[in-house]
Amino acid sequence: MSNLPDTAHQNAHRAAMFFHRPGLARLVMKLYEKYIEESQVRGQIILRDCASDERREIASFLGKPLYADINIRIKLVDVEKSLLHSFNCTLPDVLRAYYPDRALVTRLERQAQHTQRHSDFRSALASLIAHLPHNAHGRHWLEHGSRGEQWLYARYKNAPLDEQRRQLQLIAYIAGLLDQLPPPNAPERLALFAQRTSGDPHMLDAGRAAGRLFLLALADSYSAGAVLAVALENVTDTPENVTVALENVVGDRAQELLLYRNAGLLVDTISTNVAAYNLASALYLDGTPDPMLHAAGARVMLLPLRQLQAWKSVTSNSAAIYVVENPQVFEEIIASVQAENVPPTLVCTSGWPSVAALTLLDLLLSASPTGTLRYSGDFDIRGLQIAAYMLARYPGRCHLWRFDCDTYNSVLQQGGIPAPATDLALLHTLPEIFAPLVAVMQEKAMWAYQEGMTRFLLDDITQHPFA
Repeated sequence: MSNLPDTAHQNAHRAAMFFHRPGLARLVMKLYEKYIEESQVRGQIILRDCASDERREIASFLGKPLYADINIRIKLVDVEKSLLHSFNCTLPDVLRAYYPDRALVTRLERQAQHTQRHSDFRSALASLIAHLPHNAHGRHWLEHGSRGEQWLYARYKNAPLDEQRRQLQLIAYIAGLLDQLPPPNAPERLALFAQRTSGDPHMLDAGRAAGRLFLLALADSYSAGAVLAVALENVTDTPENVTVALENVVGDRAQELLLYRNAGLLVDTISTNVAAYNLASALYLDGTPDPMLHAAGARVMLLPLRQLQAWKSVTSNSAAIYVVENPQVFEEIIASVQAENVPPTLVCTSGWPSVAALTLLDLLLSASPTGTLRYSGDFDIRGLQIAAYMLARYPGRCHLWRFDCDTYNSVLQQGGIPAPATDLALLHTLPEIFAPLVAVMQEKAMWAYQEGMTRFLLDDITQHPFA
C-alpha cells in the first residue's frame, strides 16, 4: 500500500534519484533552503539565469509549457503536487531522501529545539541547586552570587547539549567544593585539595575550566576577587587566554592568591620569584633579622615568594629603587655599577611584574615612606601597559624612568621593529601622562626596546642619581 512506511520510503527514494539529473540539481537545493525557511510547503523560489535544458527539465516535471524567461518562479505547492502525482510522496520526504546526511530541521523546529534546550538547562540548574542543603555555601553561591545561577544560565543556555552536561557536572563539583574548604587553622595545598576532591591534582589549575569556575565562585564569596572575576568570566579555557586575562587587570595574580588564602588554600610560592640586587636588610615576621642579605653582599638574589612572605620588612640601600623589565639590562647595569662606592638597589621584573616582584616592592616602599620607584621598560604596547600598571599600583611612589620622546628617538636610531597597526591603536588606551610619547610612537609606527637605552640608564644611576 502507498501509505506504508516502506512504500513511502521507496517512493521518496525514486523521486530523489529522478532529481539527481543535472537540470534539476539546482532546483532541489533552492527547494531545500525555502522549506527550511518557511517551515512548511509554501512560498516560491526563483531560479535565475536558467539554461535551456534546465528550463526544459523543470517544465516537463511540472507539466508546464517550456519557460521562455531565463528567470523562473516556482511555487513549492506546485512541486509537491507534481511529486504526489508522479511518485506519491511529499516534498519533505524527497528532501530527506535527496540529502540523507542533512537534518531536515525547519526554522520553527530549530527555534522550538532552542527554546527547549534553554528550558531543560534552566530546569537542570534548578534541580542541582534544589538538591543542595539549604545552608550549603555552594547553594548560597548559586542562588545569590553574581556569577551564580543566572550568570551560568545566560552563559551556557545556547551551548550544545554535551557542553551543557559538562558544565552541569563542573557546577555541581565546584558547589560541593565550597563546603569542603579546609578550616583556617589547618590550610591545605591547592593541588592536594584538588587531588582529594577529584582525583586530579591539576583540576583546579587556573587554566582549566574547573579552576576558573572555582575562582569565580571564590570571588563571589570574597570581595577581593571582584576585579579578577571580571577578567576571567569571558575568556576561553586555554591557559594562554587565562594568563593574559590575569596579567591585564590591576591586582591580577595577587588577587588570585588572596582568594586562595582566604579559602584556606596554599599555592606554589617557589615558582614565582624576583631578582634583586643590593638590598640592605630584612626582618622575619617575629622581628629577628635575616642574615642572608648581609651574606649576599654584591651578589644578585633570586627571591621566591615563599621567602618574601617570611619577611615582615625589607629595606633598600638607596632612596630611589631602580626597577627594570629586562634581565640582561639588569645584569649589565649591575656589572657597571659594582665599582661605585654606594651602588643602588635594583629590582628586575622579567616582564610583567610577578606576585613575588610586587610583594618585594610593597615591602620596600612600606619600609621607607620617602622611598620611590623608578621604572624603565620597553617602548612597545606591552612595555607601556606595564608602566601604566606600576603607576596605578604605586600612585605618587612610582615614577617613569626614560619613558620620554628624546630617549625613544635616540633608541630608534639604533634600530627598531615595525609596530602592528592593531597594537598601535591600543596606545590610545594608556593614561594621559603617556600622550606626548604616544603621539611620537604612532607617527614613527616603530617599537624600540630597553636594551637600546642601557647606556642612558647607566648614566642616570652613576652620574645623575635620583634623590
